[in-house]
Amino acid sequence: MTEPQQLDLIGRHIDRLVTVEARISPTSRNVIVQLYEAACAAQGGGPLSMLAARQILQHLGPGKVVFLTTGAGDPRYLPAGETDGPPGVAALALAIHAATGAVPLLFTEEPFRENLAATTLAAGLGIRPPQHALEIGYTTAVLPLAHDEWAEQQAVSYLDMFKPAMVISIEKLGPNKHGIAHTSTGTPTAADRARAECLFDEAAKRGIPSLGVGDNGNELGFGLIADALLPANTSNWGAYAVEAALAALVGKPELMHSADIERRMIEACVATHGVDGSTGRHTLQVDGMPADVSCAVVTMLGCIVRNGLVSGFKRAF
Repeated sequence: MTEPQQLDLIGRHIDRLVTVEARISPTSRNVIVQLYEAACAAQGGGPLSMLAARQILQHLGPGKVVFLTTGAGDPRYLPAGETDGPPGVAALALAIHAATGAVPLLFTEEPFRENLAATTLAAGLGIRPPQHALEIGYTTAVLPLAHDEWAEQQAVSYLDMFKPAMVISIEKLGPNKHGIAHTSTGTPTAADRARAECLFDEAAKRGIPSLGVGDNGNELGFGLIADALLPANTSNWGAYAVEAALAALVGKPELMHSADIERRMIEACVATHGVDGSTGRHTLQVDGMPADVSCAVVTMLGCIVRNGLVSGFKRAF
């Protein structure tokens, strides 16, 4: 088997794992695989995790900046956001920096910033003011996104200031053609939803590539705003799939975070008022699935990469 064939096989196993449906909500059943297959058809075939990881390696390098955004919430039910999204952003931001040397900058609603920062710290990525994050390795900054008429000008300012080479969305709701964003059940989101799509619209105007990661189809990327799209059972898992594919492409399985780190991130997310997005409860769950499930998926992804990269192994019997 050639190296490209070996990497393609690793990617297909990664994608198969993260698109297994295990969610509690009926609205999420028999959805993920169909979205994944449609995304494959639209992007020339899979594996989509490898497609996304190759795009990252193509566009990012030492000193370059990458924007990552997340945050799905409601002032009544999810006042600090949910447990799907922040862990995925934190893990992928760290992996991108370790693999490429690029500087990750994180964006979310003002009420979610503490939550995202705590989750990111649990992953092992330090939090600094942006001017310091641009200079100090293994650090990042968490910046606010506007929800009002200032959002478009803010996006222009952010891109002018930091000049990102790529923008990434993970579990970030996007609007339909009428400008209305919905939850997975079809309910319009709160009026104070940060308009992250402005970052992506402005990036597209400037020819900056983008990646969207989501699950139910109501997130940024599913409306073809992104250059690459990866649907997964949860958005966290989609981010972990890209992380695993990056680890495989650069030949460093250690870039994949551990189950222990996964649990630390979920615990930190809940401790700073993040909730399970399916039940609205402050429990160690992600979209109705216990933290143990996500920890197991992370362990399996690491094994897929480590064992998949082994060449020349022969049994002694």
